Amino acid sequence: MSNLIHCELASDGVLLATIDMPGRTMNVFSTDLMDALDEVLDRVEADPAVRSVVITSAKSSFLAGADLEMVRGFTDSARTFSREQMSDLCGRLGRQFVRLEASPKPWVAAVNGIALGGGLELAMACRERVVTDDPRTQLGVPEVRWGLLPGAGGTQRLPRLAGFDSALELLLGGRPVDPATAVRLGIFARAVPSARLLDEARSVARTLQGQPYDARRKFPRLAQNDVPGTPDTTAEEVALRFGVSTDDFVHYPAYGAIIDSVLRGAWMPLSDATAEEMNQFLRLMFDPVAGCMIRSLFLDRLRAERELASQASGRIEQVNVGQISPERSAWAQALRRIKLPQAFESSLAADTLELVDHEGGRYRIDLRVLDEPAVDVTSTAMILAPDGPYGRVVEIVGSASQAIELAAALGAQLRSLAWRTPGPKSMLQRMRGLDLPGQVLLAGELPAAARDTKFVDVAACLSGVSPAWSGGPMTWQATQPRTASS
Repeated sequence: MSNLIHCELASDGVLLATIDMPGRTMNVFSTDLMDALDEVLDRVEADPAVRSVVITSAKSSFLAGADLEMVRGFTDSARTFSREQMSDLCGRLGRQFVRLEASPKPWVAAVNGIALGGGLELAMACRERVVTDDPRTQLGVPEVRWGLLPGAGGTQRLPRLAGFDSALELLLGGRPVDPATAVRLGIFARAVPSARLLDEARSVARTLQGQPYDARRKFPRLAQNDVPGTPDTTAEEVALRFGVSTDDFVHYPAYGAIIDSVLRGAWMPLSDATAEEMNQFLRLMFDPVAGCMIRSLFLDRLRAERELASQASGRIEQVNVGQISPERSAWAQALRRIKLPQAFESSLAADTLELVDHEGGRYRIDLRVLDEPAVDVTSTAMILAPDGPYGRVVEIVGSASQAIELAAALGAQLRSLAWRTPGPKSMLQRMRGLDLPGQVLLAGELPAAARDTKFVDVAACLSGVSPAWSGGPMTWQATQPRTASS
């Protein structure tokens, strides 16, 4: 038996299946975890002593979606695989959930923390769902943020549980909800204190023993009478109704695929509906947008955070701050987040701070924001971008190495990616407002040491200078068809 899901059978016939992936802070769906789930499903079907199942997590979170390295592998495979091969590869989890859901031995989810993407889809596939009442627990389907849709039944079970409008808000917005909201929407039966969660789930599992699966009992909105049913209803019309702009609808194909999946699967049996959902998922797999977004906004971003991390962490003893002008008030808000001693210093020029290191060295930094004109940097400057849906970046411009290292350490305190460029002007400020070809040309002016194309793309997307659908200027350029002269 796999060491990823630990099973314990009680005398009452309830099998407790606890997910605990070694070496990870959170559980995520990977090929190995799907193998482990198959083993549990086989045991449940074969062992007459098992009468119901409670599935939970040994970690502080439940399950935080799919392993995005695996998903990137899907997008890479789409370059050479046939549609049938891609369906077999990408549809495995959805097929597992259909099998789990229809099991005559009911599964109950005891969600003890974050359940996002595939984690929430696993919970929704269970016959019943109980969640911790901790308001910090996040429950949602964020796949649209990576240019994807939840491809293991999320676009089908969510409308049948929560209703069309609530489901579309979650699917198109990608924003999580707290447990109380999830219960109100009908996604979970109840929210209980963490100390009572397993006992409550076991009790529910016992009451369901011997009851065959009945979709009409599980889904309060199985008939889906609230789904727009006119043949002329288009995905774009629905998207506009939920606040998606025409421009975003064109550039982010996930919006149309999500809505088409919900509309086309609405009155199908769930096995057929999840097959339709997989058709829409493959539509996105064969489109470069999802691959660009996953690479730049998640995988390359994680690498950038590791490799751009400051070596001066822990060396800032004091932050002295001058008067901050209204035009750069974002800095005043950002500095409130840091956990370092701060003091107002009237002798400093406006929009300047002074970093004092552990040896008493003092380094002055000019403070600027992204939406102002680019001007030459004479010492060291930090350009703060807005806090966006994927995080925040602060560009550090200058050549004084010690000041730059300390500025990068401050960037980490600001929970921002610290991207370093030599100047004399901010690259992000110069890129802002240019089209993607113009951004490519401008990025080419960076010296080789500062031109890691992945980091350029991450900084451009996090700052909002480049649209997320592009993956950044350099990634976008790589997806453009080559001409005979190129």
